[in-house]
Amino acid sequence: MIKDEVPEYDGSGRAYTTGGTELKADYSSDRNLPLAVFMPENLIRFERNGRTAWGTSDKSNWISFRKIQTDDSAPAGAHKPEIADGAAALLQYKEYQGGYPDGNSRVDVFRIRAKEQIYQAEIRTTPEQREELLPLFIDILREVQYMKKRTPLVAGVFIQEPNVGGGKENRQMLNEVMICLQAIVAHDKKKFMSTMYSPETGDYLSFFINTSTSYRFTEMTYEGIPAEGTQRANFDVSFQYMTDEGYQADQSYTISLLRTKQGEWKVANID
Repeated sequence: MIKDEVPEYDGSGRAYTTGGTELKADYSSDRNLPLAVFMPENLIRFERNGRTAWGTSDKSNWISFRKIQTDDSAPAGAHKPEIADGAAALLQYKEYQGGYPDGNSRVDVFRIRAKEQIYQAEIRTTPEQREELLPLFIDILREVQYMKKRTPLVAGVFIQEPNVGGGKENRQMLNEVMICLQAIVAHDKKKFMSTMYSPETGDYLSFFINTSTSYRFTEMTYEGIPAEGTQRANFDVSFQYMTDEGYQADQSYTISLLRTKQGEWKVANID
């Protein structure tokens, strides 16, 4: 079903196809364990008995994980899974451990390994929705990711301003970039738009402020003002970011500015 070791999340995305329909999926982390799934748009995340679960809005069908100590040990209070009629098709998966009844529904049990730790995945389906949802939950399990829990990122602009010379135009250019970065950190749309070359530019780049992602800008360099052979002035910035799901990474962008008809330099792209 999956690799011998659950892969570490790399920032990529996923989508699922079910019943001939493509379902968009959002990266969604377990609130307690260093695991995450790509949650289809038709499911929700919720808490169930102190554990994170992803499932239908009525919370009758879900997938959830728990940590166990060894390949042979069972979690405290766990049911003993058994192979039952109607589950033979799941035997093709080496991770499958069997299942147990839960009221009129069934819970199928799988075991996966992430960073040398064993986790038990449980998939609950009602009789009415099992045929439709069990394949989708198995696809979700195939794509489970490892993501180490990290402390929240200290957001801000922690940059030593590069030397752009003493010219008034150069200083205005640098100041515009600094205001733009401060607006991104604060998710301040008004301030962000004030640094844009045009409203269309701001709308195109609005994904920087329309999320709850935290940014920590740490370095800035410039490649010439303006950049040789172009009409643009380019600043390179390095930063760390953390999404609200806890994914953290290092990245760098080039901020390009163009001179407006009024003679001011404004942000034309961030790429």
